[in-house]
Amino acid sequence: MSEAKNNLRAPNLNIPILLVDDDAMVRDVVQEYLKEIGLVNVLVAGDSQKALKVIQDKKIEIALVLSDWEMPKVTGLTLLKAVRKDPRRSQLPFIMITSQRSMERFKITQAAQWRVDAYLVKPFGMELLREKIWSVMGWKSAAA
Repeated sequence: MSEAKNNLRAPNLNIPILLVDDDAMVRDVVQEYLKEIGLVNVLVAGDSQKALKVIQDKKIEIALVLSDWEMPKVTGLTLLKAVRKDPRRSQLPFIMITSQRSMERFKITQAAQWRVDAYLVKPFGMELLREKIWSVMGWKSAAA
C-alpha cells in the first residue's frame, strides 16, 4: 500500500455519483453522508430498473456507483454486470452495499468475478463510506 500512495490523486469532490437503493431511508442516510463529506453531485435511483437505464444512457456521466445488493427485479449484481459489460463504463468504480445477512460466500464470489471494487455492510457510518470512496477512487486521504 505504501508504494501506491505516490500514485494517489487529490480528491475531486464534484464527481458524478450514481446512488442506487430501493429503501428511501437508506438512500437519504447515504445521500446525507455524501453531502457531509462534500460529494453533492449525486444522481439518485430509487429502483434498480431506473439505475440500469441511467447506466445504459451514454449521455449521463457517472464516475462512481454505490448500489444496494438486494433490490426487487434488478439486483445490484445485475447492475454490476451491466457496468462491466459496457465498454464505456467497464472500469467504473463500483461499491456494493449489502446487509450482513446477505454476505454469503457465494455472493461475494459472484461479485468478485465481476470485479466489484468494495463492499459496505449495513449499518455503516460516514467515515467508513468516505474511506471506501477514497480508496476506490485512488484519492489521497487528508491524513496522507
